[in-house]
This record gives sequence, C-alpha cells and structure tokens, in this order.
Amino acid sequence: MKQKSIKKITLTRLLQVFLVAMLIIIAIVALSYRSFSQLVIENKALSVAEIVKAGLTSHMKAEIMDKRDYFLHEIASIHDIDSIKIIRADAINRQFGDSERFEKELTGELRTILANKEVHFEWKEGDKKVEVIVPYIASSKGRLNCLECHKVNEGEVLGAVEIQIDTGLHRNFAFKYSYIIVAVLLLFALIVIFNMFHVIERNICRPLSNIINEGKRAYQLHECIDDNKYESKEFKDVAHNINKFNQNVILKEEELQEKNRQLQQLNEEIELTLKETLLAMGAIEEIRSCNTKRHTQRVATISSLMARAYGLNDVQVKTIELASPMHDIGKVGIADAVLNKPSQLTSDEFSLMKSHTLLGYEILKHSKRPVLQAAAAIAYAHHEKYDGTGYPQGLKGEAIPVIARIVAIVDVIDALLSKRVYKEVWSDEEVIAFLKKERGRHFDPRLVDIALEHFDEYANIIRNLSNAEA
Repeated sequence: MKQKSIKKITLTRLLQVFLVAMLIIIAIVALSYRSFSQLVIENKALSVAEIVKAGLTSHMKAEIMDKRDYFLHEIASIHDIDSIKIIRADAINRQFGDSERFEKELTGELRTILANKEVHFEWKEGDKKVEVIVPYIASSKGRLNCLECHKVNEGEVLGAVEIQIDTGLHRNFAFKYSYIIVAVLLLFALIVIFNMFHVIERNICRPLSNIINEGKRAYQLHECIDDNKYESKEFKDVAHNINKFNQNVILKEEELQEKNRQLQQLNEEIELTLKETLLAMGAIEEIRSCNTKRHTQRVATISSLMARAYGLNDVQVKTIELASPMHDIGKVGIADAVLNKPSQLTSDEFSLMKSHTLLGYEILKHSKRPVLQAAAAIAYAHHEKYDGTGYPQGLKGEAIPVIARIVAIVDVIDALLSKRVYKEVWSDEEVIAFLKKERGRHFDPRLVDIALEHFDEYANIIRNLSNAEA
C-alpha cells in the first residue's frame, strides 16, 4: 500500500475539518436565518415607531397635525416601509372625539391587541410581509409627559402605530452577506491551508529530510549531527537520539569486527591444525612405505590446482586440498614385506595391496565431517579407472567421484616423477606419453588435458618440494 505524504494527509484532514465546519455554519445560518431576519425587522419597526411617536408629538405641540401625512410618507419612503398608519385608542377618542384624520379604524381585534400593551407582529405571505402594531403607553416619566396633554391614567394605552414592511429587501440583504461570509470563510480556509503547508514544509518535511540525510552521513563518517540547527525541541531530541543510536551501532560494529577478526584467526588456526593433522597422518603411510617424503603435500598442492582448473568452487578446492593427503592411509594395514617389496608383487600380494583402499575407507567413513567424508571417498576410489577396469568397485566414468579422479591422476604423475624402491624417476617425455596413452582409459580425458596444459607447472612443484626435503 502506497504511503501518503505529510502534506497530503494534512490537506485531507484540513479539508475534512473545513467541510464539517462549513456544514455546521450553514446549518446554524439556515436554522437561525428566519429568527435573525425577524429580529432585524422587528428592531427596525420599533425604531421607526419611536421616530413616528416623537414626530407626532412635535406636530401636536406645534399644532400642525395637518402636516402629519406628509411626515409619515417621508418616514415610510426613507426607511423602505410599505405603509405607516396611526391607530387612535378609545381613551383619546373620548377626550378629543372621533377623527377621520387617523387612517386605522378601531376594531375588536385591534382593541384586544392594544389591551395587551405589547408589540404585535403578524407575518404574512410566507414571511414576505410583516405587519407591526406598536402601542403607545401613557407615562409621566421622562422628558415627554403624556399626562400633561391627555386625560388618561398612568400606563393607559393612547393608541398605536401600524407599520407594514416588505421583507424581500432585507432577505436579499441577508443572502448577500451570507455569500460574503461564505467567501470570507473560503478565503480564510485557503490562507490557513497554505500557511499550514508552509509550516509543515519548513518545520517538518524539510527538517525531517535533512535529519535523515545527515543521520546517514554521520553514520558513514562516524560523526555527530549538529542538533543546534534545528528549531523545534522534537527534532533536537531526534538528532540527539540518532547520535546516540549511531554511536551504539558504531561501537557494536567495532566489537563485531573484533569478534570476526578473532573468529577468522580461530578458523584459520583450526584449518591449519586440520591440514597439518591430515598431512601428519598421511606422512605415517609415507614412513612405513619408504616413499619419497612430502608425497602427500605434493599431491595436496597439485590436486587443489587441478580442481580449480577443472572448475570446482572454492569450498571444493579447499576440501580436496585438505582431504587428499589421506588417500593412502589404508596402507597402514599392509604388511611391510608387501608394502616395501622392491620387486614385482605376486598375485596374492597385489590382492593384499589393493585392500588398502577398503581399509582407508573403513577408517574414515564413520566421520560426519565433510573433509573426512571426502577423504573416505578419495581413499576408496582413487584407484578406479575411467574405463571401469580399476578397483575396488570397478566404477566407470562420471560414476567415480570427481575428487577421486583428480587425486588418481595427480598420484600417478607424482609417482612417475619420483624415485620409489621399485622404480627410477621417469622423464617428462615418458610421463607425457603415458598420460596421452591412458587418456579415456585410466584417466578422465578432461583431467589429462588439464595435466598436459599445466605439466611444466606441476613438474616444477614436484621437483621443488622433492629437493626441499633433501
């Protein structure tokens, strides 16, 4: 699953929060829009009613009530009001008599409204229009003492003003400002998002990328990160922890390198000990059979070279180098008279001599170690012949283990180029002719080709090691 970036996660969360906030705001506006609009219109109607009250009072004192209609018309036009009408209460009619100058005639419904002494609002045509009746209450308090002119009791209703308002203009005004509010919120959201991106980039993404790169560099150079360059406490703590981690890792690596060095030395010591042990065991047979000394060492050296030329891997090359000195270990079980007889062996003696392959295998076969298992295979099969005429099993071709095929040809080359109790040293030409003759018969053809290609090198090794023993 592809991981999201910090910016993308932040943008997603901010948009989610913003959308939720917008939905909440829209819901609140939608729920409170009617109440808010009504409240605004009601406050406007009350304000106009107070203006009308003050105007009528001034007209009355100035005895110019005949100018009242002009005044009311101007008030209505200035404040976008459909109409303003004056309602005269029964108490005033009793005092001054009925008058046709007042537009609104008293009805039972109006008397009930005036008796409540409260502002009456009536919304019509689906709230498109509103009719407001504001009663005037007689009071002796304040600068305007109604009781000076009117013979009424304190708190008695003098009349009312009826105001009819078309709410369409106010609703359009509210919608207009609602759009402005939404636009402002969107602009504010964009500013918040861009600012948040800047903050994230400057204080999170960039420092995080830097601290990762510096952590790698500090590890490679074995240095510490300079945590003073980071402004936030969190990244300073991260840098400090990375430094501690790098120091611990470097310390552990140094300890591991030391342990590996010690282990390498131990492995080399074990390998050298094993090699010398196997050479020493091979030397036992050399001493008993009066062979030229260092025969096992020469066989081991040349066998490893031939194994590499044959294409065996490093492990197989090392295995044959360590295991090949044990190829004739079975001869420790052969009588000296047979082992060191200078003349040709009889049929029975030769049969006894051939048993050294089985004796060597019996000595080594019980080990679970790869080197000794290889030594057992070499001891058992190094006298097999490629054409199947060898012993003890009469194996043929690829059925003979490759390590045994290699030791077989190297053992013969070393024997022919060395002096034995039963023979003198052969010349290089004689050995080369013999190898060519036995190609595909005694020896693996490919190994013969390798031996002929590197014959001078192998012959020099045999001579040098033979001379070193003198």
